[in-house]
Amino acid sequence: MLVTGGAGLLGSALLATAPADVAVHATWRRSFVTGPTAHQVELSDAAAVGDLMDRVRPRVVVHTAYGKDDGERDIVAASRVVAAAAAAAGAGLVHLSSDVVFDGEHAPYAEADAPAPVSQYGHWKHTAEREVMRLLPRAAVVRTSLLLAPLRPDPTTAWIAEAIRAGHGVDLFVDELRCPMSAEDLATQLWQLAGLPAAERAGVWHLVGPETVSRYTLGVLLATHLGLPTGGIRAAHSAQRHADAEPRPRDLRLTTARADALSHRARPISEVLADATPR
Repeated sequence: MLVTGGAGLLGSALLATAPADVAVHATWRRSFVTGPTAHQVELSDAAAVGDLMDRVRPRVVVHTAYGKDDGERDIVAASRVVAAAAAAAGAGLVHLSSDVVFDGEHAPYAEADAPAPVSQYGHWKHTAEREVMRLLPRAAVVRTSLLLAPLRPDPTTAWIAEAIRAGHGVDLFVDELRCPMSAEDLATQLWQLAGLPAAERAGVWHLVGPETVSRYTLGVLLATHLGLPTGGIRAAHSAQRHADAEPRPRDLRLTTARADALSHRARPISEVLADATPR
């Protein structure tokens, strides 16, 4: 198995939950990966990725790596290169996408619903999906939502915590809905998905948490989990943003019909945060 983005939140969870009988390789670019056989590579470099595939010869590639600073390179081009290299190597591909490929006005969204992104990030992720399916029609495209690893705060969680501790407070939207998920739960489901026969694995999958919460509610849950006061979290409304602000999808609830084929069930995010011990 080759996991791209091994240093990321999901990549780290995949490495930590890997079955004992699977030989795992991982890629990294800036943050070193420890544990499995690690390879530093620029994923938008077709020659470098092709050479890596020739050396590793993975049965399945799980493509989790992405970046927002240069989405054309780190989302679109990287996904195109990884898919082309996987196809040339005869490897399967599990490609990670996002709920932001939808406009947020017609929820809940099923796996067969047509994407209609409204944000730049959503457009990048949608373009990447199309490139992957064009180059590797039997790839699995997994759309997920906000991911949390309670014992490893992501940048947004860290920002919320730091703002509360500093007494600045944060404004979080009450009218933007998501289905957040534990990175560990998603990693477990992805290992099960990767183990399916190629024909059963192919196509779009929605793998998200079973609980719908607003960004405001999620912030309160995070603060409570970290033992921080929740009074500094202020309710805001997306509709009241500046007129020039980039559009944001409001309601990104996804249905998860295909997830019934997997034995592992994602836990409600409130349960995940209640059960986890903070750092």
